Amino acid sequence: MAIVAVCSFFFLMSCTDRALESSLKLSGDNRTELEHVLLHYKSNPEKKKAAEFLIGNLIGNVAYDTTSLYKYRSILLHYDSLKRVEKDLQISAKDSLNKEWKNFLRYNNPRVDIYSRLLLDLKTISAEYLIDNIDLAFQSWERCLYKDSISFNIFLKYVLPYRRNNGYVIEKWRNYFISHYGDYMQRYASPHQLVDSLLEQFNDYRVDWSAISTYPYVCLQDYNLSKMSRCSARCWFNSMLLSALGVPCTIDYVPAWGNRNSSHEWNAIIINGKTYPFEATGGRGKWKSGKVYNNVWVDEYWMKSRLPKVFRYSYETMLQGPSAEKACDASYIPPLFLNTKYKDVSDEYFVTSDIRIPIKREIEVDGAEYAYLCVFNEDVWKPVFWGKVGGSDVLFRKMGRDIVYLPVFYKDGRLLPFNDPFVLQADGGIHFLQVDMRELESVTLERKYYARPDIGLWCEWNRGARFEISKDRGFRKAQTVFTVPECKFIPNIWQLDTLVKCRYIRYLFPEDKDVLAELSFYGKGDVEGQLKPLTGRPFASDENRMKTLSKLFDGDILTFADLNPYLSAEDTVGWVGMDFGKEVEVTALGICPRNDKNNVIKGMEYELFYWGGSWISLGKKVALDYVLEYDNVPSDALLLLKCTTEGRENRIFTYEDGKQIWW
Repeated sequence: MAIVAVCSFFFLMSCTDRALESSLKLSGDNRTELEHVLLHYKSNPEKKKAAEFLIGNLIGNVAYDTTSLYKYRSILLHYDSLKRVEKDLQISAKDSLNKEWKNFLRYNNPRVDIYSRLLLDLKTISAEYLIDNIDLAFQSWERCLYKDSISFNIFLKYVLPYRRNNGYVIEKWRNYFISHYGDYMQRYASPHQLVDSLLEQFNDYRVDWSAISTYPYVCLQDYNLSKMSRCSARCWFNSMLLSALGVPCTIDYVPAWGNRNSSHEWNAIIINGKTYPFEATGGRGKWKSGKVYNNVWVDEYWMKSRLPKVFRYSYETMLQGPSAEKACDASYIPPLFLNTKYKDVSDEYFVTSDIRIPIKREIEVDGAEYAYLCVFNEDVWKPVFWGKVGGSDVLFRKMGRDIVYLPVFYKDGRLLPFNDPFVLQADGGIHFLQVDMRELESVTLERKYYARPDIGLWCEWNRGARFEISKDRGFRKAQTVFTVPECKFIPNIWQLDTLVKCRYIRYLFPEDKDVLAELSFYGKGDVEGQLKPLTGRPFASDENRMKTLSKLFDGDILTFADLNPYLSAEDTVGWVGMDFGKEVEVTALGICPRNDKNNVIKGMEYELFYWGGSWISLGKKVALDYVLEYDNVPSDALLLLKCTTEGRENRIFTYEDGKQIWW
């Protein structure tokens, strides 16, 4: 064992020396700056080791050229001015900012001005900056009360690096955060308490998906001006903030969700070698993400999250898989895996499986040394990990469970499936979804995308709501004519047992649960059995709410009224009414809970597909009700339902025991 340990030590030293020499060799005219750093620490072994780590991993680090950023920053400076006067002028600074940004983008393109111009850290970083960064990182590590829980190796990887991920400019962020928040290091012996306290200081920094979220946030100054961005920029901000104070903070991410659209990034701190993830936006539930991302949990609010992989942005160069093969042709590698600055930390989050997937004999891709597993995300198959091709099969390591994967080869942007899609089951078993055209079945479909748990809550929140009628607008003598039972997340219409006559009618929300998409009233139609919508003038318990309440009558089930922010302490129950202008006969009442409009909608056109090497259509249909029925559907097939009328959220599913099972 001692011999193995010694050999491993010299192997690592050899790798470090080679990396350092490669950086120095490729740094060109900047070599003297890098050598100055090494010379500066020649008599300090720990700091010399830190310098070697930073310089040895410089290759692959880049910043965007911010020469043209001044044009963009004027937008944020104007926003900063508007925020100071928005209350006096009764305007929304954010709305003004988004409008100005959209107009700005008509004549300017960040992809051209910023993102297309790269500066190599290797050739631009100065000795002064590196020395300052190293000294400040060590000062924080030595000053903090929790140093004993942070090993030197973890310090090197997650406290020391000046760069959290690629693209951001080289700036003195460490100086900024220490000067403003350095005293926190002496306040808390627990890193968790420090995180909780610090993030509360930034409650006004928001994750935002409006137009301005596409602003090129590449420096701290701009982010501090807007205080809003998408998750990635907030994670970058948090990682700098905490690392500046000696807390090893990472940015972890799922490249593509395994059971829904998009991707996600969050932060984690590394204490005593263990990962403690938290949501970048903070809040009381931020530490819950460790449970939410374990590939087992289904959360009432956070939804069911299934992760095929969790990667960690790494300053350290990680040569692995296709990026480690010098002879591997880049045309066989998806862009995600050309990157060398990531680490697979999946097994720190959930139970994983190593799986072998056979290569069907009819599939041949000359020159392919690696194959990939894909998940279905945003209407396409997205590669999420690689496996080395080995004869008749491919081995994929540490894969997340309870997910449908498609095994493919990759060539020049094209995905070439080499086997059927399969379910990597929760227990680690594999079930291939092999279409059987000999056994056809009929299916009844209600949705095209899975229903998040909160959609069920939005329905439940309306249970117990009351419809009341009155002869006077103030409802001094109100009569309850209907109480809402259990409802679905589609337009619900209830026939009254007996018609009622009234001029005024109102809908009383259950206490503290005033969220609704549509509200409707009906009388007898001209044809027997038909209903006729009744119209009038809406009013409410608080007329200041009418701008929001107008969404209840706009005919769009995606818009909704959320009254809770407008409720006063004395007014815990909100209501909205209708003045018909005269006494009318009401025979039916209707509501539509807040929803995502991914259920089957009456009158819209849909198309059903099954996977048979590609997506094969089973035909288009216009929904005659809030369900669709298809015959002659192959059994055990992977299915996909799309709305051709509108919408963009679609999700794969199987049909089992008369139900859609979402993947």
